[in-house]
Order: sequence, then C-alpha cells, then structure tokens
Amino acid sequence: MATQRRNPLTGEWILVSPNRLKRPWDGEKSAAGQGFSKVTSYLSPGATRSNGAVNPDYSSTFTFPNDFPALTRGAASGPALVRAEASDPGEAPESSESGEVSDPSSSGEPSPSGVTSPSGVTSPSSSGVCELFQSAPAPGECHVMCFTPHSHLSLPLLEVEDIRRVVQEWVRLSVQLSHNVTVQIFENKGAMVGCSNPHPHCQIFGTDFLPHLISLEDTHQREFYSSHSASLLLLYLQQELLSGTRVVEEGRHWVALVPYWATWPFEMIVIPKRHMARLRDMSDEETEDLAGTMKRYLTRYDNLFECSFPYSMGWHEAPNLKPEDEHSRQTEEGQTVEGQTDCCPMPYWQLHAHYYPPLLRSATVKKHIAGFELLGQLQRDLTPEEAAQRLRGCDAEVHFTKRDK
Repeated sequence: MATQRRNPLTGEWILVSPNRLKRPWDGEKSAAGQGFSKVTSYLSPGATRSNGAVNPDYSSTFTFPNDFPALTRGAASGPALVRAEASDPGEAPESSESGEVSDPSSSGEPSPSGVTSPSGVTSPSSSGVCELFQSAPAPGECHVMCFTPHSHLSLPLLEVEDIRRVVQEWVRLSVQLSHNVTVQIFENKGAMVGCSNPHPHCQIFGTDFLPHLISLEDTHQREFYSSHSASLLLLYLQQELLSGTRVVEEGRHWVALVPYWATWPFEMIVIPKRHMARLRDMSDEETEDLAGTMKRYLTRYDNLFECSFPYSMGWHEAPNLKPEDEHSRQTEEGQTVEGQTDCCPMPYWQLHAHYYPPLLRSATVKKHIAGFELLGQLQRDLTPEEAAQRLRGCDAEVHFTKRDK
C-alpha cells in the first residue's frame, strides 16, 4: 500500500509507491556511461578557455571566476534590504511626485486589455497590483572549481588525500565568500544531469539574497529549534543511527544515509555528528574523516550499477547573517542583505549535503519527474530502506574499474 512521508526540512510530503517497481519498462534508456576516458577540455591544465584566459598548469585543485556567471553584481547592487519591486509585464506603472504608484483601475476606466473589475469588488490598491508582478535584484558571484588536473578521475577514483584537498578548498571558499548571504557549493556529475563538461569540477554561487530552498530549510530548522530546543537534523541523525536501516556509511564524524523522506531513488544526505553551521566550522580531523567517508560512499555509488554514477549534489550551510538581521529575521526569501564573516552562530542550523542521483533500475533507466509528480505530489517507487540496503551491499573499498578481471 502506498504511504506518504513528510520532509521536515521543507514541509513537503513524498508519496512512496513500491508497487510501481513491478511495472515493465519500455521507456527511455540513456546509459550513464563509463565517464572515465582521458579527454582534454577547456578546464584542463594549460587549456585556453572560451574567453581567452589560459589555465595554469595546476596539480591539485583550481578555482576561478565563472566565465559565464548566472549571477553578477552591477553598479546598482547594494547591501540594503530589498523586497520585491513591482514590474508590470508591459509598461511600468507611472509614479507620482510623491512616489506613489498610480493604479490604472482606480480611475474606473477599462484597462488596456478591456478587463474591468467585477461589480461590487473594491479595486485593488497599488500594492495589491504589485503583488501580481514582483521582481527583485539577484546580485551575487559565481566560481568554478576543478577537483583535479586529471579529466578521467572523478572523486571516488581519487586518493583520500586528494579528496581532502578538495574539502579544504571548499572550506577556504566558505570563508573567502562569506561576505555573501549564502554560499552554495554544488556538483553536477555526468551528462545525464546536464553537466556541460566532463572534467571533474563543481560550481560555487555566492548570493546576496536567500534562495528558495535555503529559506525553507532555514524556516523549518528554526521553528523546530524554537519548539524543541534541539537541532532538527542532529535529533534526526540520532534516531537514524539507533535504527541503522537507512544508514549507508558511518565515519567517526560524518554519516551518509538515505533520508526517510527521500524523493530520488538513491538519494543521500550527509550530516556531521556534532553541531556545525558552516563548512568552515570543521576541524582538521573532521576534514580528514569527511574525505575518507566521501570516498567510501561515492565508491558504493559507482559500484551499484558499475558506471560513473551521475548525480547533482550540494552543500547547505547556514546563511551569513549579521546579528541584527538574525534578530529581526529580515531575511525573507527574495530579499538582499549583506553577508558577514563574523556572523551569528545559528544553533538551529545544521550543515549538510544533499545527493540527488537520477538512476532508478540500472545504468540505463533514470527517474523522470512527470505526470502526477509534476502536477500533484512528488513520488518514489523504491523505498528508502531498500535503497540503503542495496547501497550497503556494494563494495566501498574497491572501485569496479580496479577489480581483478
């Protein structure tokens, strides 16, 4: 029988329908591919990028500003709090000398489209009209980080020491970009999830506004802490470790597990065992343990279907808010504020990473979000418990490409 499970980080409900796994599949099959061939790309050492810049002959990680950034900071951007500004899809409403926006419906005349307000209904105020067409600045910055100079070595094929250098660079970027309100580090691995370059790399977005998902997680973690005087994710992790049914990999300081509310078939969340709000809160020992834990659970991923396992992953760390912003909660979604390195400790926020892999039944069959999932409610076939069991059954030590043939 189908059941629903609630995601406490976002408030969403997920439909779990294991019976759907029995249905035959004659749909799309698009192989994830080996993904381990040696290729030269514009991210390789010494390569010339499309803007004419030449990469250094790097031997470890390499970070540079994105040549095609999704976010920039224009001259008009600033740290002041900004809520959504009105923007009509046609011409912008005219402003009077007093600064008020004129409301064309208040004149009683039909609008240019010929639509008039229903009889007996009060014409909306200018603020009401503005609510229908909102926009806001989206200032920020974007960077690219190469994990290794070797195009054929994804993270599970790197040595633990090399992965540790990747984690150290993440920590450095968490500090360097802390003038942003949020720092989002994410990796798209594989063409199946839209990765445009096969070279092992991730991207880093720094935003002066609170993105939607971070806003949801901020709200739910804060409300839970207010009601229970405990961290939502730390309390959740304690219960998962007691059960063990969804735990995939446990290190000394880090745990990787399939969350109870997982949407994607082999989705995982990675959580530290103690309170950490941001990547830069890690100790050297915790950095080392994260590198080793990552190599093990990413090796399990690749060994599951014996392919370079595609996924989208990202770190969610606490926003960099100044004390006055945290006190007044002037951080509604869409607002721009000024980040700060020496920011609030935020005891309710727990650092974590999400992994969203698309593969469902094999290296050729992926999950599609369509139909009822797209129009009604998110749904999964394989239960999280079965997914975790299958991942635990995969070798975490020897990558399938290195087995004795």
